[in-house]
Amino acid sequence: MARKKSSKNTKHKNRDIVALFFALTAFISAYSILLPDGSGVFGKAFSNVVNSIFGAGSYFIPIALLWFFVLRIAPSLNHSTKIDFLWSLISAVSLSTLFLSANAVFGSTLYGGWIGIHLYPFVEKLLGSVLSFCVLALLLGFSSAFLFRVPLVSLLKKLFISEKSADDTDTKDEPSGKKRQQQPEPELIFNGPDDEGGKEDYSQPNIIAAKKSKKERFSRPAEKIDSSDIDYILPSTETLMEDKPIDYDENKRDLLARADLMKKTLAEFGIEVEVKDIIAGPVVTRYDLTLAPGLKIQSIMGVIDNISLAMRTPAIRIVPIPEKGAVGIEVPNPESVIVGLRGVIESEAFAGSDSKLSLALGETTDGKGYTAELDSMPHLLIAGATGSGKSVALHSIILSILFKARPDEVKFMIIDPKRVEMPIYKDIPHIYHPCTRAADADIITDPKESAAALKKLVTVMNARYDKYADNMVRNIEEYNAKMELIGGEKEFYIVVVIDELADLMLVVQKEIEDSIQRLAQMARAVGIHLILATQRPSVNVITGVIKANFPARMSFQTASKVDSRVILDALGADSLIGKGDMLFLPPQESRPIRLQGAYVSLKEIKSIVDFISGQDFPRVYEPPIEEVEREEGFKADKSKELLPVLMLMRERGRISQDLLKANFGGSAKATNILSLLETQRFIAKPQGTNKWQINWSKVNEYLDIQGEGNE
Repeated sequence: MARKKSSKNTKHKNRDIVALFFALTAFISAYSILLPDGSGVFGKAFSNVVNSIFGAGSYFIPIALLWFFVLRIAPSLNHSTKIDFLWSLISAVSLSTLFLSANAVFGSTLYGGWIGIHLYPFVEKLLGSVLSFCVLALLLGFSSAFLFRVPLVSLLKKLFISEKSADDTDTKDEPSGKKRQQQPEPELIFNGPDDEGGKEDYSQPNIIAAKKSKKERFSRPAEKIDSSDIDYILPSTETLMEDKPIDYDENKRDLLARADLMKKTLAEFGIEVEVKDIIAGPVVTRYDLTLAPGLKIQSIMGVIDNISLAMRTPAIRIVPIPEKGAVGIEVPNPESVIVGLRGVIESEAFAGSDSKLSLALGETTDGKGYTAELDSMPHLLIAGATGSGKSVALHSIILSILFKARPDEVKFMIIDPKRVEMPIYKDIPHIYHPCTRAADADIITDPKESAAALKKLVTVMNARYDKYADNMVRNIEEYNAKMELIGGEKEFYIVVVIDELADLMLVVQKEIEDSIQRLAQMARAVGIHLILATQRPSVNVITGVIKANFPARMSFQTASKVDSRVILDALGADSLIGKGDMLFLPPQESRPIRLQGAYVSLKEIKSIVDFISGQDFPRVYEPPIEEVEREEGFKADKSKELLPVLMLMRERGRISQDLLKANFGGSAKATNILSLLETQRFIAKPQGTNKWQINWSKVNEYLDIQGEGNE
């Protein structure tokens, strides 16, 4: 870690030195070219050399050097020294040659230097004087645009689209050449009584207006928007609560007294130890003990209840510390301190992470901020008893990503069967739903809709793999790097958050488990990551298939040792004290890390969500490959699906699973059709009976509309 930090610091230091070099050379070159007589021997010689080579094009040199300085000091601007130097050289050469071309076309007296004198005759002989001027001007424009990061394609697209739309508007609104009259503002139409003596009903129009405004807020654009050109401001930590500073020196005497008490308690049972280190944290203090020769760690395990009684604390956890050759005893502090999300986000670990999927999880037992990267996990399993801090951890994880990523860089597909915690995020532009258009994306709450969305996400994953294969790249990082180089559209990450997995497993376990398994095994390379959370960590919920594909796990306090083993494959979660106290097992690690989860209040969440939503950033992503109905996962165009079924229903006078199987396929297809018919209220099954009742009036009305009614 220290070596990585040192290399990062060295890299930033070298970048600052290079930026300073370009700033100085830009100033010196500009001064020498503009005021050669006052720049000394070196400046005058430099001015003579560049003027003889580039002519009037030498004025471009200080501008290019100043731009190189800007590229180094602006982290948001990607730079490549070789490519930028190439574009600047092309710009300078084309500018010098363009001056001589202007002399031939317009009769000016601009000097093009040695380059212009030797290059222009060749270009003129090849293209002629007028065409040479046009080609050189275009070459200068394109090279300068690439150098100064000017999006020519977007500008031209906006220019032509705006002109075309203006022409269409003029043609549509002024067919006879008359001056367009100003249209009156639309009036609200109320669904109340008659105007005469009637009292207007304001409730209905207000509801309609509210729904309309929300729909317009995320309305789908007529053409695809290049969201990279839209300004977006990341939220600031100023909206979060400031952490209360902890003065560990004030508690030093109490810590030493408690260490001495622990030592005496163990001595009463014949266990001689020495206190090697005392590591105080915001909630838990760890006492590292070295055992006398011949003693085993199991001897302390046997008297853990006596230690708990002597220390007057309900939950003590014993962990081996192999790197120190010691045994750590974690004891809750008499007074705990709240660990706020702001302190973790402002920590060096989070600020120094380059990943868009950085997670500010909390603080370690020694009070240092702890950050993990979801893209390297690549999926996360969270479990714990009710009230242990699981939901707050999910909020901290989501907000961590919102502090790092733009809406066109990371999307959230949020599934919340409880419908309590996650709807607060429904208006942010980061929301993603693979079965709907971007404008209609929302939090998913229905279990069957969740199954359909996850199944569709598998299709999205496969489509991304096909796209990457066509572009000869292996993962999303390589694809985005290639798109940046050629000016294409980058891919965004998709983070799937399931707040209560147990509720889904009760209703649609087979579909959910199959989709989760496929995504967990393959989705990492295409930028899709899963976060599963549950408060019922049983083997029926956290199955072997799920555990095998989720190496990163986070456990809060559990009700039993069995639950701890289900989550972590080890004991310890049952000894946690709740309120955000957790054990985090990173991938490829054998021992979990104890953390105090970062706390964020509902008020803080709302302020950040309001800040993001207030920017009106459009929800833009590729349309679903196949339109899917949100409730059941069927095709949105129901006419083609339902028409033959309803015709068969009217012909036979009944509906059943066997009838549909015989005419339309297997059991799964028949079940889907029955569910769709029930959703659209063509059929119903009254309580206490197992027979479908047909709504013949609705069936006949539908067939009449489709032109299949009785003649």
